[in-house]
Amino acid sequence: MTRIVHISDLHFGTEQPVLVTALESQIHALAPDLVAVSGDLTQRARPRELAAAAAFIGRLPQPVLTVPGNHDIPGVTPARFVDPWRGWLRHFPGGLEPEVEGPGFLAVGANSVRVGGPYLDWSRGRLGESQIARLATRLDRSGAGLRILVAHHPLLLTAAGAHRRLVGRGALALARLRQTGLDLALGGHVHLGYAGVAGGVVVAHAGSGVSSRLVGELNGFNLITGDPDVLSVEHWRWQGSAYAPDGAVGFQRGEDGWLSCGV
Repeated sequence: MTRIVHISDLHFGTEQPVLVTALESQIHALAPDLVAVSGDLTQRARPRELAAAAAFIGRLPQPVLTVPGNHDIPGVTPARFVDPWRGWLRHFPGGLEPEVEGPGFLAVGANSVRVGGPYLDWSRGRLGESQIARLATRLDRSGAGLRILVAHHPLLLTAAGAHRRLVGRGALALARLRQTGLDLALGGHVHLGYAGVAGGVVVAHAGSGVSSRLVGELNGFNLITGDPDVLSVEHWRWQGSAYAPDGAVGFQRGEDGWLSCGV
């Protein structure tokens, strides 16, 4: 079975050093086949924050697939509009939409961050129609095994995060990518850990890994194990001195997509 550690919203600049050390150690102990990082690695995309985040990612067991979040571009400054990705690409040369293929899985990244839009909340994310088409082409490979999408903004929200917005064109993305075999979508943004099914696809979100920016839930990450027929999403949360398992959700493939089957 494929074994994935999913972390998100590290927000270097507001990181807690004890948790950084503990998370790094725990990930190594879990020996995953893939580490997926679903955005907001920094708080303000400052050079020192990007450097600290990149150093942390570099110390993790490889391969690591990392996508940006809305905090990973400059705030409302000229740099946001002229060259928003300069700092990111300097520290993460793998790009904005990397890809990792390993034994039994194919993972592709999607950049859901937008520089701005006709609304006040520029933290909102969106996927473009041509972007969705490219993602579908990348996922549509025979023999790829478990097909995984990693993006920052949510494709599924729970009651606790209902005040936030789903990623723009998320329903279209799920429908189109499911046709090309998408099994699992990983995200962050809301600092809550949960998992469910949307559009026949398993969607898992991780809480904030190491940041002090919490919304009523402990720091945590997800450990995901499975194959193209069965998946388990186990939530790990900080318990004061270490990360420990704190509940799990199981899923199995049905005739019309993935279904929740409890713990």
